[in-house]
Amino acid sequence: MNKIIYTWFPTIFAWMLGISQPNAQSTTHTDFDTWCLGRYLIDLPKGTKVEVEYMTKGSKVKTLTGISYAQFVDTVAARRQELNETPHHKGGFMLVDTDTITQDCITVVSWGSEAGRRVYNYETFQYMEEHQALYIFTGRGSADEEQRSKAAKVQRSSYGELRYRAPMEIPTEAGFCINEGLIMTSTPNREEYTAVMRLPGYPDAVVALESYVTNNPGDFSNRRAVPFGLSVANYFHTKTLRNRSHSIGKANGQEYLTRSRMKKRGKLIYHFEWKTYGIKGSLNHPYMRLTLRTEDGSAHPSFTNDKEALKLWEHILNSLRLRQY
Repeated sequence: MNKIIYTWFPTIFAWMLGISQPNAQSTTHTDFDTWCLGRYLIDLPKGTKVEVEYMTKGSKVKTLTGISYAQFVDTVAARRQELNETPHHKGGFMLVDTDTITQDCITVVSWGSEAGRRVYNYETFQYMEEHQALYIFTGRGSADEEQRSKAAKVQRSSYGELRYRAPMEIPTEAGFCINEGLIMTSTPNREEYTAVMRLPGYPDAVVALESYVTNNPGDFSNRRAVPFGLSVANYFHTKTLRNRSHSIGKANGQEYLTRSRMKKRGKLIYHFEWKTYGIKGSLNHPYMRLTLRTEDGSAHPSFTNDKEALKLWEHILNSLRLRQY
């Protein structure tokens, strides 16, 4: 009897490993990278292409890397020259002022338009030589002395709030992640971003995440639109897969998932959405909307059935969380 047990035990053990191994893989995140977007984290399949437009304190932020100090100086000089050679329709030129905060942080002030005298454009060029990174903050403000003075104070106080952040670094300090940077501030301000993500292995799927701090969520109503790129004439019907409340941490949200079947080739089109109106004026709980949609026209659809689409959606949505610090 013991001989039989000893003979079969390795086989049983190997069989048990064969069962447990896939289960272990299904609960790990080895095939996903964690991205820091604003004040939140999200897990996306390795190789995902992410394009993000950020705004902080009402200014759009652009990050340039691989920039030498000479290139930084030339960039500012070229911008000043361009503005100083562009006539303003009411006399003078577009360049209004240059505020050298430090040798590596310069604000260029210009008129908001070639015909107007009510609005200023502000372009702050902040350079980090150690990392060869240049950050350009572009915003607008009222063209009067009081507002000009306030804007200058904000630009000067913001100088020390920015630090370099490696592309996939998850910071341990409080702050707002931007492309290869961290804005280390917790003061309520106009923070926004829109991230568009293209996932490897899902050629016709597009994931997007919008976030902004506001007291007014704007025109994001509860209306249900026809899925992206479709018209009534070219699909059989739309089926609601889910329509329910779904909270992410303290963010109370609504999840609405649909699937449409196209008349032509019977292709399935998915439009998934989760959104929260956030907490009024809260940096940690802004308005957010996450969407996943598939586009018509691809010869290689990402999903062959609802189960596959829901599995990817649930992983991405449930990975969205407030960064802890």
